Amino acid sequence: MSQDRKDRQDRRRRRPAARGPYTFYLDASLVERARREVGETDVVRSIEAALEAVVDYQLWVREVAAGRRDPAA
Repeated sequence: MSQDRKDRQDRRRRRPAARGPYTFYLDASLVERARREVGETDVVRSIEAALEAVVDYQLWVREVAAGRRDPAA
């Protein structure tokens, strides 16, 4: 394999995956329970962080399965 090709593959592996639009349905009773327990602002931040992690994980799984990403990276 040429060094140029290896460099391109390395750059692709380090590039963050592009996120597309997604729709999520949240259980209203769980959201209300979280509001009571931690407050509105923390609920929103927690939900956003959890959804971002789910999307990133799904993109990682797809890229690994397609051979575009090293599973250990």
